[in-house]
Amino acid sequence: MPFKPFIIEKLIPLVINVGLALILLSPLPFGNVETWSVSLFEIISFITFATWLIGKILRGRIRVMPSPLYIPMGLFLILIMLQTIEIPEAILGLLSPHTAALWQSKSEALRHIFGDDVKLGSTISIYPFVTSRKFLLYLSYAAFFLVAADFIRTKRQIRRFFWIIFTVVLIESLIGLLQYISSGTTVPASGTYVNPNHFAGLLLLVIPLFMGYMLYLYTQHGTELSRWGLKLPGSSQLIIFFSTSLMAISLILAQSRGAILSFAASIFFFYVLIQRSKKSRSNKWLLGSFLLIIIVYSIWIGLDPVLDKFTETGEDAPNRTYIWKDSLDMIKDFPLVGVGLGNFGLAYTLYKKEAYWAHVYDHAHNDYIELACETGLIGFILVFWALIAYFRRVAANEKYAIPEQDPYRYYIMLGAVSGMVGMFAHTITEFTFQIPANAYYFTFLLALTARLSEQIKGER
Repeated sequence: MPFKPFIIEKLIPLVINVGLALILLSPLPFGNVETWSVSLFEIISFITFATWLIGKILRGRIRVMPSPLYIPMGLFLILIMLQTIEIPEAILGLLSPHTAALWQSKSEALRHIFGDDVKLGSTISIYPFVTSRKFLLYLSYAAFFLVAADFIRTKRQIRRFFWIIFTVVLIESLIGLLQYISSGTTVPASGTYVNPNHFAGLLLLVIPLFMGYMLYLYTQHGTELSRWGLKLPGSSQLIIFFSTSLMAISLILAQSRGAILSFAASIFFFYVLIQRSKKSRSNKWLLGSFLLIIIVYSIWIGLDPVLDKFTETGEDAPNRTYIWKDSLDMIKDFPLVGVGLGNFGLAYTLYKKEAYWAHVYDHAHNDYIELACETGLIGFILVFWALIAYFRRVAANEKYAIPEQDPYRYYIMLGAVSGMVGMFAHTITEFTFQIPANAYYFTFLLALTARLSEQIKGER
């Protein structure tokens, strides 16, 4: 085989497949929150992107799948990059007067100590090093999205990555169950994650995807019970059915009230949309059985700590509202371009009034508020422009609006979108998007739905 065709047809697809698969393993090293693991998966993402780009160049065409995300998210990345670049003080004063005042006070303090020769640069970000690190992380998400959305073109590829995600999440769930049971129900399930809330955030994102795939297999390959108009699931469906039930139980045993309520919202969304199917009776039967198993097994393992979590009048819920109230003052002072991506924790030390716990708050426990604090009104509008345009495109595609026209697309899209709806709800009270592993998985679901909204090929 000639060398160039070997590279294009064999080597490059192999490297891309391995790169995408490795990124999907990111939850295993503590949710990918350690510095070494964040850097490692950034490198993997950039290598995968570079390989994909080389393949495009060797083929003589650089075309990517169309998406309404490109313009707003490209502008968002440009905004973050601009936050780290030194700009004239006069322009900074127009864009962010409070940031200009902070840099001026720092310069005056240093000149007082070291003399008049000392001069600090002026950037939109109050700590440009942190913003630069965050920029690289977000750039790795963008690279991952571009490669996944363009490279995944067949049902076989989708199935391959589906089973990787399924295996990773099942391992996480089993570890979480063992943690909960072995501790005598005193320790919440958290898998390999540091925080059980973020562990639950991963589960609520992907469980609806597994449910969608399960319903697809069930409607296409189940055994018919003609007397009742129902179907019995086959072996593959049963594996997914019981494994996904274990995942949902682990989510509940993580004792995250926000995650449980968000999961309920995503299941309700999922349930409403399956009404479109002519086989909705069978689907409801399977979904009802799924929920019943979750409830029965959760009660059997022990739900008392979970119920106590809902009934206790702890201080964490009102304290979050205090953080949000303080954060509004930050938004008022940095309204247009924010304090710089990744700088909420540093800036919040200047605004902490209402939050009475003696804690250092790195995040706002609400990603929408944190987004507005760090990127201002411009960044907030760009992100919501991207999401609104994206989901309008998803909703407008008639090929999967009716299950009978293309059941594969319909059920996978239904599961992926339902999971994202749950994550959007969860991030009202948590900082789920700040966990790189969860963000990579969310990015993958965006790429998957983008691909499914375009033309996909058959098994090969």
